[in-house]
Amino acid sequence: MIRKLTARILVMGGLLASTAFAAAQQDSNTSTIPSQLTLQTAMAMLIRQSPILLRDQLNSIVARSNLRQAGLRPNPDLEITSESYPVFESNPGSFWNNQELVVRAGQTIETGGKRSKRIGVARQELAATESDVQNTLRELKLELKQRYYAVVLAKAQRELAEEILKQFDDIIRVNEARFKTGELSGLEINRIRAERARFSNDLLDADLQLKNSKTALVELLGVQDLNIAFDVSETLAALTLQLDLASLQREALQRRPDLVAETQRLERNRQNLRLQQSEAVPNVTPSFGYKRDFGVNTAAIGLSAPLPLFNRNQGGVSRASAEIQQQQYETSRVELAVRREVQQAYQTAQTQVEKVKALEEQYVPSARKAREIAQQSYRLGALDLIELLDSERTYRETVRAYNLALFDFNASLFQLEAAVGKEF
Repeated sequence: MIRKLTARILVMGGLLASTAFAAAQQDSNTSTIPSQLTLQTAMAMLIRQSPILLRDQLNSIVARSNLRQAGLRPNPDLEITSESYPVFESNPGSFWNNQELVVRAGQTIETGGKRSKRIGVARQELAATESDVQNTLRELKLELKQRYYAVVLAKAQRELAEEILKQFDDIIRVNEARFKTGELSGLEINRIRAERARFSNDLLDADLQLKNSKTALVELLGVQDLNIAFDVSETLAALTLQLDLASLQREALQRRPDLVAETQRLERNRQNLRLQQSEAVPNVTPSFGYKRDFGVNTAAIGLSAPLPLFNRNQGGVSRASAEIQQQQYETSRVELAVRREVQQAYQTAQTQVEKVKALEEQYVPSARKAREIAQQSYRLGALDLIELLDSERTYRETVRAYNLALFDFNASLFQLEAAVGKEF
């Protein structure tokens, strides 16, 4: 007995230890981000541990359980009755031979193909639920790409603010040397020092934006430590894509999981109508049993079925017909929304390409060249401080606009991928 108890304790201890190890491993997985985070790694983390996706994946388990339940047959009935035993007589005699004892078993038979139709409804519901999970994943991927590249944008803007502040500090050091030799007035050097606060605030704002964008990305990945330190690997870049709107529209209508889910629900409602119509056909319950009537053994056979005189499931049929029409309208609405999203995303991407091209080929080089000339002219004394600061601000705003245009282009491309339901 002691050995058995010891063995049970060891087994339970092993189970608890393995459970604790698995929980610790899961906690470790959900609390760690690589120091250098790529978009591909972030995507894998999202699929593995996003609370939103894990929550919606449980809907498939619920739908699968409903499918299993739909395929079950009715339980058999068992009836045992005893009658006519003279319990109030002084000597009633044998209980076994002085009564009517009936033992009867019956099994309901579903008619009209109700079971197969019920299974069909549940199977279509499962398919629609799984498509919903894929649609959740589609939306989460879009959100992840947008948040990831928000970090990339914030990092680029911070690097720009740091570069400008560093170069302005170089100008301040030159002017402080000129001030010490009397070549520059006190008013001028104080104006330069005051102007530095603006560039310094740009760097502080860029730091804040980078921290906040990282926090938003970590939260989406389901990581508990929102202060975890990491860097992103991707950079802002514009891609050259040859895309055809008509082919994108056709592909979206075939691939978009939300539209697929609505189509599957429409088929589910059609199958449900057939199920509701079959409910008008009554089920039958044959039964077979044993009867002992005051010592005489006999067989008992029966058949029962409700008479469909009043209730032929008229309400269920009418409701199912209305649900089909509702779902047809909903499917049409989603199809129109898919077409609109693809067209808008395509148009946005085309416009962003033009913005990036103009900034890249014209405005950024011009602003950079003007800034270099202004800095050189200022050092030679051929340009005053106001004109130098104007060139610095123009360069800063142009490059910031260029970074933002690159981000907007990537965001529009991600939106187009989500609208089509396919990654390019």
